[in-house]
Formats: sequence, structure tokens, C-alpha cells
Amino acid sequence: MKINVLAIAPYVGLRDLLLEMVQEETAIHMDVEVADLQEAIPLVQLAEERGYNMIVSRGGTASLIRQHSSLPVVDIPVSGYDILRVLTLVRKANSKVAIIGFPNICKAVSEVSSLLEFKIPTFSIGDPSEVKSALRQAFQSDVKIVLGDAVTVRAAQEMGYHGILITSGRESVSDMFQEVSRVFDVYRRGQEKVMFYREILDNDARAIFALDQKKNVTYINKAAGNMIGGKPEEDVCGSSIQLLFPVLYKLIQQFEETPGTKDLLQQFLHVNDQQYKVSVTAHGTVGPFHYLVSLDSIENWRNERRFAAYIPSRITTFNQLVGSSSILKKTILRASKYAQTDRNVWISGEKGTGKSMFAQAIHSASKRHDLGFYMISCEEMTEQELDGLLMGTKEELSLPETGFAGTLYLNNVDRLDRVAQDKWLQVVKHYKSIRFVASSSTTLNRLRSRADVNHDLIMALSELHFTIPPLRERVEDLDEIVRVIIASYNSQSGKQIVGFRDSAMDELMQYHWAGNLRELVNAIHEMLILTKGNYVESKEAALVIDRYRQSANLNIATASTQIDLRGTMEEIERRIITHVLQEEGMNQSQTCKRLGINRTTLWRKLNKALNNET
Repeated sequence: MKINVLAIAPYVGLRDLLLEMVQEETAIHMDVEVADLQEAIPLVQLAEERGYNMIVSRGGTASLIRQHSSLPVVDIPVSGYDILRVLTLVRKANSKVAIIGFPNICKAVSEVSSLLEFKIPTFSIGDPSEVKSALRQAFQSDVKIVLGDAVTVRAAQEMGYHGILITSGRESVSDMFQEVSRVFDVYRRGQEKVMFYREILDNDARAIFALDQKKNVTYINKAAGNMIGGKPEEDVCGSSIQLLFPVLYKLIQQFEETPGTKDLLQQFLHVNDQQYKVSVTAHGTVGPFHYLVSLDSIENWRNERRFAAYIPSRITTFNQLVGSSSILKKTILRASKYAQTDRNVWISGEKGTGKSMFAQAIHSASKRHDLGFYMISCEEMTEQELDGLLMGTKEELSLPETGFAGTLYLNNVDRLDRVAQDKWLQVVKHYKSIRFVASSSTTLNRLRSRADVNHDLIMALSELHFTIPPLRERVEDLDEIVRVIIASYNSQSGKQIVGFRDSAMDELMQYHWAGNLRELVNAIHEMLILTKGNYVESKEAALVIDRYRQSANLNIATASTQIDLRGTMEEIERRIITHVLQEEGMNQSQTCKRLGINRTTLWRKLNKALNNET
């Protein structure tokens, strides 16, 4: 007889590792679900009825499961190898690092870090509920990066900081399998069956929850199940809506405090990093349920009404802008000061430099941080979408008319045609309650020289202005950026990569990174996929970088075909200089770098060309 085990993995990479290693265990059958803390409760409440003999999980999730299940729970440990790997990843970080976890983890980290001669502050907790308090204490002591389990990392991200997950490696999983075999021989208990069934339309596109008077779930439809990881109804029934979705619980409380109200329509809430239109209906005491809650995805709402604004799932903060170079620090300082004002801000920068992240950070640090942040992709918006957004339809008010008083981020304003520019100018003029953040890859000086640009719009949107430096001007930030990318990749893939070899990092330092952060992230992910060991070697880095160089050379060759090559050498040279200068937004330093000449030579050639033309 095989031991039937339900594993609750707090992160995706652990799930994949468990599924891989269980194939070698002939005496164990294991099903693995990805869930953390409260998300795990619906999964475990019916585990015994489904024939599971025990449950396996990790950290705070395992502790919480013990409170909600009669089955034995076996911990997936964090070994010394796991701690050594994550400390190796962060030991050279410029930012202050701390560990937040249970006493056994903190003690182990202290012991391993002392061997590495790397002191790291520890904040011990006795319960997952203490995580946020410990995080606040850590961040007040200038900590920028925290190590911990899934709940710690998630809480750190919600508070606007970076968290690095201490992942469990193959050694830890192997120890867990041995413990499962031992526990199964001596321990098995039962769990009381809890199920409530209700009949409601199950083919509705909305997510529907039926709740009793205590606000416990009595029914969910398929769409509601999909909201919580595709869980079936029997896994959720009996759970408090407060545990599943605290924001819905608060909305029902608001409903109860509004006498005579039957429905709360047009209530838009963020649930699971998505926006929903929520409706709440209360029924009489007759019948097995008291509240009916429906959630209609704003994605469906947008499609029906051609609503073109995009709502990010999570807003970036200044603390999440990675890098310690002086030029980046100055840019962040300037942007953070602008955030405290109510003026409109214009962000310039090359493609991929992170303009949208800076726009989000400005909003999150402003007094409007809880009033909504919408991103408008100017180059993708159709005329019909723009009219629906700014002027409304017969069925819907325009966005400004709804009373929106948050931040509107206009991405790639330089891509708007003249008609659209005129429409936006009227909105900027008449709706002073809205703050605008605009961005473009074209410099302001260049935009002001174009005849097809509404200069009044540019002036209204650029009350304050700053430029994000390209990645090639802050290569000293590469090490920190790469470290964050590796940590995120490890938690998703289950790999245990701890860094780049110096020779591999040299490959990154020597590349131009014309595509900036966007290009870097794509390249690093490709290198990590190719990596088989704990370090990215130079061969993996060179393989990816060489392909990027070939692509860049092809783009340059293609661009060169657009230059008129007729006439004398001096005329052709003048056209090339003018072309590169325009591409670099009239930035003479960058033009000199691309052409391989100094500023004196460039000035002499430009002056000669000007005299020839006059």
C-alpha cells in the first residue's frame, strides 16, 4: 500500500521539485498544490475524505495547516545547504540584508553566516502573524532586502521592498520523504467531513459566492473556483470569506452598515491582483444562505465598453527600483521629491529603461496612492477607445466624469496623433483633480521642434521633468539587478542558482544593452534557463550575448540602408552624423560613443556642415 500524501508547496519551484523527486519514491504517491498560509486551508479541510494519509508543507504554512487538519503534517525542512546557497547569493550585496523567520531558521542562518564571516541581522518570529511587525522593525533599521519563507517575501513585496525566498533543495526534500515514511508507520487520525451543497447557476461568467450568516462559504461556482486556483467547491465550502478574501469581508460589513440597501453595484475592488466590479445581495433568514456575492472581472467590463485603461496588478515603489549607482540614486531622489507635489510629471528615457515603473513609484509615494492608478498605452489606443474613455458613451460616463481623482499615466505620448493630442489637452485643462504622469522615448527638446506636436499639451504635461539614465550609464547596478532576477527565477523554477561567475558578469558588463532593462531581463532569463549548475558560467552568458550582438548589428545595417549614400564623402558623412544625432535625441555624448569620435571632432564637423549650408 502506498502512502497517499497531499503536499502544499508555498511556491511554484518547490512543487516542481517535489513532483520530480517523488518519482523515485516507490512507496509514496503524492499530489502537489501551490498555496501559502490561508490559501492552503480549503485544500486541506477535505484531505482525509479524499484518501490522503498525511500532509506535507513548509514553514508557516505547515504550522497553520496543523490547526485546521486532523491528519499528521510533516515539515519540508530548510537545510544548511539551502541557507548557504541564499547567503552566497546576497553576501556581496550593497544593500543591507536581514533574515526574518522562526527561531530555528534564524539560529541556523547565524551559524552559517558566522562561518562565512558575513554578519546578518536576524528578526525571530513565533507566528506568521508577526511577520509584518518584524518587517517594519527591519526596514526602520535601513534593511533593504529580507530573506525568509513565502509569507515573509510576499509581505515584503506588499510593503514595497525586495524579499528573497529561502528555497528548499533536494537534500531537504529527501529528508522529508524519510520523515513521511517514519510518521506513516506510527500515526494516522481522521477528519470530520464538512460539506455544504447549494444549487446556483454554474455557467455564469461571474464569480459567485453564497455565504451563510456567519459569512462562511456555502457554495461557489466554477468561475469563483478559478479565482482561488481552480479549487473545486468541496475544498472551499465552510471557509470564512474573511480568510479567503478579506476585502470582500469588509465590503459585506459596509453593506450591513448601510440600512435599506439591497445591492452595492459599481463597487470596484482589487482581489487577487485583479480588478472586479462587485455586487452584494442580502437574502432573508429563510434558506441556507444569507449573502450572494458576485464578482465581474473588469477585463470583461473593459471589453464590453472599450475601456482602454490598464490597471497594474501590483504598483511598483521606489524601494523596488534596484541599483545603488550615483546616477540612479539622483534620479530616484528627484522623482521622489516630485511625487510629493501635485504637479504633472514628464518622464523621458530610452525604450526599456523602466519609465512605467518610475510612474508607478511616483503614484505610490504620492498622497493619491489609494485613489487609483491607470496606465494608458497611447500608441495602442484606437480612436473609438479614446472617445469612450474621455467622452463616455450612452451607457457609461467617461473616466474623468466618474470622479476619478488618482493618477493617469500616459505612456508614449509622442505616439499620439494631433487629433488625440487636442482631446487629451482638453481633459488636462478641465479636470484638475486628476494628476498626469507622461512619458516618451523622444526627448522633450526634440518634441518641441516637431510641427505635428501640440505644444500646449507638452507644456501642460511637463510641469516637472526628469530623464531616466540608460543601463549602459549605470553598469555598476548590473550586479544588484541580476541578483534580484535570479532570486525571482529560483522561486519560480525550483533551481538553486546563486550567482554569475566573474567571467560571465564580464560578458554582461561589456555589452551595450541598447534595449536597457527589458533587454537585460530577457537575456538573464535565457542564461538561467541554460544554466545547469549553481552558477551561470561564461559560456552560457557568451552564447546569449553573442546572439544579441548579431541582432544589434543587423539592426544597424538595416538602419544604414535608410541613409542616402549619394554625393561626396563629406555629404555622406554629414548625413550619417545627423542621422545618429537624431536617433540619440540630440545627445552629443551618446552620438560620439556610437560614431567613435570625441566631442571636439563632432563639434568641428557639425560647425563645418553648418557653414556649408549657410
